[in-house]
Amino acid sequence: MIKRRRQTESLTLRLDKGLLDKLRKESEQKMVSINSLANQIISSYIKWYSPAQRAGITFVPKSVLIPIIDSLAEYQIANIAEVFRKNGYEETLLMMSKEYSLSVILDLFDSWLSVSNMQFNREASENSVKYIINHGMGKKWSLFLEKVFWYLVKDLGITKAGFDVRDSSVTFKINL
Repeated sequence: MIKRRRQTESLTLRLDKGLLDKLRKESEQKMVSINSLANQIISSYIKWYSPAQRAGITFVPKSVLIPIIDSLAEYQIANIAEVFRKNGYEETLLMMSKEYSLSVILDLFDSWLSVSNMQFNREASENSVKYIINHGMGKKWSLFLEKVFWYLVKDLGITKAGFDVRDSSVTFKINL
């Protein structure tokens, strides 16, 4: 397999000394160069933060979200997923990426999982895509993720999808 080098270009920036000191410290902690860390930060901003703001996505701390989700019955969680489906996830995805396709949805999903600090593994082959997500937010959050993603694949016309819901994780596999 031949790996193509990405085309790069140099840029000089002037940063506040305090910000640069924090950037240096984080790069040391993560054991990556400042250049790599800056690329990660800019990539996250371009892929997620900027389009998420335009799409109306807001930040809610887990400490607030978990008790709300835990207080709901399973049928209420299914209803919320259905409302999300009817009232805008397609529009939200279009606003964020200008395209509504499985590959774009999966890339945005990866970005959301990353910025939400959820541990996940995505395994893709020619015939399938499998996610293992360890969110640590309880079984009802797993149920919510299952329902939302089930609607997404159903709306894309994908008929073969399997889900495994556990207390702090959810696994799903889509056969293409």
